[in-house]
Amino acid sequence: MTTQVESLDSFRTRARAWLAEAEPPHVPLDLDGRFKVLRQWQKSLFEAGWIGIAWSKEAGGQGLSHMHQLVFVEELVRARAPQPIGLIGLDVVGPSIDLYGSDWQRAELLPRLLSGDDIWCQGFSEPSAGSDLASLRTRAVVDGDDFVVSGQKVWTSWAHMAQWCALLVRTDTSVRKQAGISYLLVDMTSPGITTSPIEQMTGDREFCEVFFDEVRVPRQNLLGSLNEGWSIAMHTLGTERAGATLRRRVECEVALDDAVTQLRQRGANGPEADRRARAAIGRAHVALRVLDAQTRQTTARLIADAGPTPVDSVDKLLLNEIEQIVFSEIAGLLGPLRAVPGSRPHGLQSERWAHEHLYSRAASIYGGTSQIQRNIIAERLLGLPRG
Repeated sequence: MTTQVESLDSFRTRARAWLAEAEPPHVPLDLDGRFKVLRQWQKSLFEAGWIGIAWSKEAGGQGLSHMHQLVFVEELVRARAPQPIGLIGLDVVGPSIDLYGSDWQRAELLPRLLSGDDIWCQGFSEPSAGSDLASLRTRAVVDGDDFVVSGQKVWTSWAHMAQWCALLVRTDTSVRKQAGISYLLVDMTSPGITTSPIEQMTGDREFCEVFFDEVRVPRQNLLGSLNEGWSIAMHTLGTERAGATLRRRVECEVALDDAVTQLRQRGANGPEADRRARAAIGRAHVALRVLDAQTRQTTARLIADAGPTPVDSVDKLLLNEIEQIVFSEIAGLLGPLRAVPGSRPHGLQSERWAHEHLYSRAASIYGGTSQIQRNIIAERLLGLPRG
């Protein structure tokens, strides 16, 4: 018997109606308060059936399509509702556990990941292995029924708040660097783990350094097979980039709408100021139309379930550039008042747009630098020689 899948129009109407009644929470600026509110928001979304929309029902999801997930993301953003706190688990780590995990891992870890009872972080980058991820040095040595892990990770979002970490480790040094990597699922309460938050130029401190000092991880926490973590990591990163591109495009579009609304509420500011504002908004608008065209191809790949592809690097590179264009154009209208809390030059909220602009500067670094994305495009799509 075939179960009929809800149409996208019906799903959108249902999502829009629920969000109108749900009263999305106000998210405070301080990190602890933000984390608490967004975690409770994820639980509310989960209980109402809006989490894991494109996940299989066997994994605890709704069994719908990636298009249904995209529709809900669009409605969530346009309702000015926040994203759930557990996006690293929901969009990045969880799909890899669902695909490669053992029955125990899927049954034990995925339900709490979906509900937000467990928050996940991603232990990939290291001080000397960020863009060149395969050069990672964190070691895991087999000792009976455990791995013993020692090393350091960096830029690990929410590590100091997380219950679990998806950790890449080197388990064989005698083979080429991609072939000797394994993927462990690590309980962050394990003895020997130390987290140290890093303050960003936005003032936020959700990034962390994480230190592993002979941490014992049970063999049952190995995701997939020994020394086959690189291919799983590529699945994880591919899933992250496609989903993040689609979500961030909508967030940027809504942000630009908010900026236009604030400018209009202020009214006329003089011919020269109005000309500059129209030009800045026009440049941001054109950039977003380019991103919209690219993400139509991203959506087509998700519908076809094509899996990770080098084209994901095109998405990431374009998103980096356009996100920075949008927020630099808006922030440029603040002038020197961007540094004055509570000021509203031309009606724009200086604190919000200054923060968004500073955050956007990291877009060309996190998740793989723009330089690395260009190398991937050159080698894997254009067939150019390495180096």
